[in-house]
Amino acid sequence: MIKLGDSTTAAILMVMRFAGQATGTEPTQQEIASVLKSYFTLDEVTNQLNYLRHRPPDGEEALALFAAPRLSLRINLTGAAHRNSLARAGYFIEAIAEGIGAIRKHAQAVLGTTPSDEEISRSLMSSFILSELKNQIVYARRRHRQSAK
Repeated sequence: MIKLGDSTTAAILMVMRFAGQATGTEPTQQEIASVLKSYFTLDEVTNQLNYLRHRPPDGEEALALFAAPRLSLRINLTGAAHRNSLARAGYFIEAIAEGIGAIRKHAQAVLGTTPSDEEISRSLMSSFILSELKNQIVYARRRHRQSAK
């Protein structure tokens, strides 16, 4: 397990929340890591980074990056209602960090400069990217169910 920066943690938690609300089942960290590493995500997030670099954040948007609720250090893993208790405490599987690293590497290759954690987080929290990540999670779940039959 690893700790990510505040803005990256807020972005991953927002992806979890959005996909969970939209699908009725919160995605696992492994599902999120898989979609972060997909070429489609790498390309779309890089395009979003390019777009956002030409459009500075307004005051509300900049504050929203750090509006994640304060997380308690006390964790009851046996009574947890959610499957992502450790993520809510800021601990993620290494595959998520690898996914963020893949986004950073792809964006640097395409854009010529390495994006910051805040830029990547802003991109991941955009409504378009949230929707695309959710769609990829839904698609992967359907494929998994079909292959299990």
